[in-house]
Amino acid sequence: MLTYRGTGSIALSAALAALLQVSLPAAAADTVFTGAFDVGPQGNPQKFNPLTASAGFGFYNKYFNTLTLYDPAFQKISGDLAESWSFSKDGKSFTIKLRKGVHWHDGAPFTAADVKFTLGLIKDPDMASVFAVRFADVVNIRVADEHTVVLELLNMDASLPDALTNVMMLPNHLLSKFTAKELRTSDWWKSPVGTGPFKWNKYVPDQYVELLANPDYFRGKPKINRLVNRYFKDSSSAAIALAAGEINYSYLTQDQIRDGAGKNVQVISGQSMVLNYIGLNNQDPRFKDVRVRQALLYAIDRAAIVKNIYKGSAVASNCVLSSPKYIPQDANSYDMNLSKAKALLEEAGWSKLNHGEPLELLTYYSDQLSKDVVASLQVMFGQIGVTVKPRFVDAPTYGQIVDAGKFSMVFAGAGNGPDPASLMPLLHSSYAPPKGVNRMRVRIPELDKLFDAGQAETDDGKRNDIYKQLCRITNQQLPWIPLWVANRYGGYTKNVTNFVWTPSPGGGRYQDNPENWTLR
Repeated sequence: MLTYRGTGSIALSAALAALLQVSLPAAAADTVFTGAFDVGPQGNPQKFNPLTASAGFGFYNKYFNTLTLYDPAFQKISGDLAESWSFSKDGKSFTIKLRKGVHWHDGAPFTAADVKFTLGLIKDPDMASVFAVRFADVVNIRVADEHTVVLELLNMDASLPDALTNVMMLPNHLLSKFTAKELRTSDWWKSPVGTGPFKWNKYVPDQYVELLANPDYFRGKPKINRLVNRYFKDSSSAAIALAAGEINYSYLTQDQIRDGAGKNVQVISGQSMVLNYIGLNNQDPRFKDVRVRQALLYAIDRAAIVKNIYKGSAVASNCVLSSPKYIPQDANSYDMNLSKAKALLEEAGWSKLNHGEPLELLTYYSDQLSKDVVASLQVMFGQIGVTVKPRFVDAPTYGQIVDAGKFSMVFAGAGNGPDPASLMPLLHSSYAPPKGVNRMRVRIPELDKLFDAGQAETDDGKRNDIYKQLCRITNQQLPWIPLWVANRYGGYTKNVTNFVWTPSPGGGRYQDNPENWTLR
């Protein structure tokens, strides 16, 4: 029986209380996963416009979706919002079949009109997307029906499934009222609507973004109620927060791992798929002679740097590609040879070309490991009479300098993903500034022809042979001086299960299934 007390509370008999405890479900726990998703080279902190982004995809994919994505090993592309795709026999069209039953966070259906709208924005010159070049051969985007899109092509482009892993789909019904220029510069992203596993909820500048589980996500409601992306001024602060259990995930540097940041967390490591290289301004007359470029590579003891600075967690590369299937057996390994380096410089007339002037080595890397690498390069070049003066700048300043061509040498990194076509904008002569991002001003006709051939070839075996030859040419001509591909690290707290993370250029581009992440 129920008895009312004067305080307004209700007293229950023991039997009724026991009955209610059995019958009423317990309130669901408010599970919150907090990560430093924008720490390190994977991030794009506090920049929320996926149309203009070149990094940060790992977090964008939490509330947006792409048409295609790789598996975590980056071996196979599968559908995300796309169910299937195919090229026509003549290679002049690419048909995408879309997943049915997908809805935007506001409840509207996802359709082919959204794909046409988004890809049209990527191609629009007013958007100035870094990925526009990947869709250069798309001359028309046609909606065949509600769930079918046809890309009409000027030339066959076998790399399109790879290119689509970079493009977050956006809602036509909400954003088509804006021009491309407005979408590039306005703050429409303050209330973004996607199709992803989590929905945008709150942004506190310089502190965090909070997402909420999407109960209608097409792969099922996430097991975590809230996903928080917390911002840090530097990776050291994030590593400390991770070790203290204040956050559940962060990127970690090798220095931090060495200093004990990974003691109380699960550490994941893997090849970064980023080629570190020394880029030379190919318009600088001092570097026109291939013997100068070869001499610089012969001067570098890459084995010593990998062993002593990277502690063995890097692999030397001898061309612009790093995947073993593209490396020909006859590639020159360029083992350090100071006497050969000096002889090559003398043959090329280096003293007359350079007049003893120091070469500025520009870089946007600022972590201690990279500083140690730059210091080692400075010493090694000095052994062959080449004086190098390091200059450390932030990434935006670096971009401005190299775009303007006001540099001699850079120490940089380039995404070296599973499809070599991703390097085409960086090395094909038609994409030299101001048209594109071939910032080293590489102009090698044979290289251009090989990139074009690889893009047009659909047979995997023949395509591999084309890229082997491309590797061979870059090994001989050294448009970039290849150094190594280093490992990268992530850490997560031990109460996290089903967590998936893979080092990748710019983060993301693979299925990490955050809807399955759990906290115990």
